[in-house]
This record gives sequence, structure tokens and C-alpha cells, in this order.
Amino acid sequence: METDRSAKDNQQIEAGGSYRHQADPGPGARCIQLFLGLTGMKRVILKTLINRKSGMKAAGIPGSLAQTCEVKVSIYRQRRVWTLSPKNGRSGTLVLFLHGGAYFANLSRMHWRLVEKLLQSTGATFIVPDYPLAPAACCENAYEFLEAAFARLIAENPSKSLVFMGDSAGGGLALGFAQKLRNEGGRQPEEIILFSPWLDVTMSNPDLARFDRKDKILSVRELKTAGKAFAGDLEATDFRLSPIYGDPAGLGRIAIFTGTHDVLHADALKFRQMMDEQGIGIRFYEYPGMFHDWMLIPGLRESRDVIGKVLAYPVFGLADRADEEIE
Repeated sequence: METDRSAKDNQQIEAGGSYRHQADPGPGARCIQLFLGLTGMKRVILKTLINRKSGMKAAGIPGSLAQTCEVKVSIYRQRRVWTLSPKNGRSGTLVLFLHGGAYFANLSRMHWRLVEKLLQSTGATFIVPDYPLAPAACCENAYEFLEAAFARLIAENPSKSLVFMGDSAGGGLALGFAQKLRNEGGRQPEEIILFSPWLDVTMSNPDLARFDRKDKILSVRELKTAGKAFAGDLEATDFRLSPIYGDPAGLGRIAIFTGTHDVLHADALKFRQMMDEQGIGIRFYEYPGMFHDWMLIPGLRESRDVIGKVLAYPVFGLADRADEEIE
């Protein structure tokens, strides 16, 4: 069973080392990468985003998600924060989910679909902030917004287990925010779960070129431009922008899911090596041949594998469901 296998994989990682997915990319993943390559999406996706003169609006919550959840919308600094709680089977876990999009793109329907799948599977309450984005805002604005929202979040849910989760730029933001909270004596999440995280906006790792050739979505040049725009007055090496330069000690348990056909994989590998050298254990899951942010497509075989591994974490309390299939 999917979750049972995932629990065993997680146990091996707990004992030390990393997980490397053994199966080749499935037909769905291969078709997507072929399509991206043939249509030249790498040349237009980020370029289109960073050339926008105004910010993007967040996608609406899918009807299927709204029907199965209690949805509360709070306003902080003229921006929304969604609280989604399952109507049935609610757990004692709270997940702060930070979306990706190179700090330019807002929540997409794909993000909501991932949230829907994880919420339905875990019973956790998800907090999804519409944090400020470039070009209208910068990193410091995003942190001010998150700090205000997080303070109320903790005040209203003092006893719940806490998870930070983010994809791509949201993954970098989640790790940087955890570091800032640690620095200020704030509450740390039990788990920090990062999907294809953007850990270094300087894009200075010499190994990037090797993975840039395989990536059909992201490019080093456009990411560098996006990172500089979001930095504002901060140095690109500030841990709030590039958490790879921050202090990783004393944080919640970190998990990274990354694919070898993602340019950001280079810095994920670098971060793992840094953590190993400092004697800090993390869960590191490597998927050969997989592209950036594939987890946002829950129907893929590889996405189901990722979700199964996440569900097996003790913080979600699903050990008694280890024999269920992940659909």
C-alpha cells in the first residue's frame, strides 16, 4: 500500500541518509515534460511573469474544496488569509501553506488542488496567506504581513501541532520565516515541508548550469531577475530571501522533495551537504527525472508518492491509516 511503503521509506530516512525514488518518471510526467519542451515554455513562463506591471490576483477556491471545508477569510494589511478546516475528521494539526510563483505569481488553481488533496487526506486545518508579491511589494513587506497573520494564528490555536509547508518560492519563504521566528524566540513548527524549494535567489551555484539544461520550466536568468525585484533593499544573501545563507540550527524538522530535472535541485543538494556537515538531520527525497513543482499535479504517480510520504509523518497522526491507498 502507498502509505505503508511511504512510512517504511520515512523510517529509513529517520535512521540517516536520503531517499532516492527508484522508478523512472511515469507516462504522465514524461508527457508533460515533452509538451513543455516542444512548446518552449521555459522561454516564456517567467519572462511573462516578471514583465507584468501589476500584481496577480489569487485564484478562487475550487467548488469541491469549498464544499468539504469550513472557509474563513481574514484580512491583514488589505490582503486575504484563508483558513480551511475539514467539516469532518478534523485533526489537531495546523498547516501554514505558502505558495510558490517566483514571488511574482499568486495562488493558482494547481496550488488549491494540492491543498485540497492534503487537507482531505490529513484532516489538518490549512492556513493559506495571500502574501505581498513583486512588482508592487518586496520581501520585507511579505515578512511584515506574515508576522501579523502568524501572531493571530498562534493566539487562536495555541495547542495545535504546527507545520510549515511551501512550494518553490513559498518553500524558501517558509524556511526563511522559520529562521526569523527562531531568531526572535517565536514558536517553531514541528515540521518544515518544502516542495522544489527556491533556497538561494543569488543563483550563484556553479552547479546550476548542469540542471538548467534539463529544466523545461525555469531558467537561471529569469529567476535572478525575479529574485532581485523581490529583494527590495535587502542583500540577495539575506536569509529571508535566501535561507541557504541562514543558520539552520534549532529549526523544526526539515523535509525537502526535489527532482533532478529542476534547476533548483542544485541548491537543494548544496543545502543537504551543508546540513550533513553540521550534523543536522533532514529528510531528503530525490526524484530522478522529475521537473519543478510536479507535486502541484496530484494525479501524477510521483505526486501520489510524495503525498503518501507526507501523510506518514507522525505530526499528522495517520499511523492507523497506513493500509489505505492514496488516490
